[in-house]
Amino acid sequence: IVMQFNRAQLQDLVAARFEKSIRGPETFFAANVESISKACWAMALRFQQGGRILSFGNGASATDAHHVSVEFVHPAIVGKRALPALALCNDSAVITGSMQDNNEGKPDFTHLLEILAQPQDMVLGFSSDGCCENVLSALKKAKKLELLTIGFGGKNGGGMAKANLDYHFAVAETDPFVGQEIQETLYHILYELVHVFLEHEGLLK
Repeated sequence: IVMQFNRAQLQDLVAARFEKSIRGPETFFAANVESISKACWAMALRFQQGGRILSFGNGASATDAHHVSVEFVHPAIVGKRALPALALCNDSAVITGSMQDNNEGKPDFTHLLEILAQPQDMVLGFSSDGCCENVLSALKKAKKLELLTIGFGGKNGGGMAKANLDYHFAVAETDPFVGQEIQETLYHILYELVHVFLEHEGLLK
């Protein structure tokens, strides 16, 4: 069945979609401005001490892990300093090998952290609902390794909300597209504010 829309109905659909994309971020960032500022400061301090970003996620969330790492390594803003970042879900051979080794059908990010993580590193874990077991396991391992842990979750936070992370940002949106848009805007803000702190090193004391 092909649905027929008149011009007014289509305009209403577009307006409703824009409304979601505007109100969702407004609500989220108003509620999280202090935590975001503190997370940026903590990340800048880790970068200053030689740390790197290690990011990871499954499926669509893996694309955010890729995106945030390339943002830092290849700055989109001219004149900004490149910073070390690595998406652990980037290497298909390593990922599929870890899936084969653990027999669970999911990438073993915990194992990769055990091999690759260094003391001042920071870990960014992405999950649309905050409940991905392999992401949670890796974040908990990172916490034990005393890495900086930042979780990007959704809905009511899921397991991320109970994992005692350094920073946890739950995007309470039922629309997955709006949720992903907010997460993407969030790590763009992290990128920009981290550079602000690094350009004013007196703030990192």
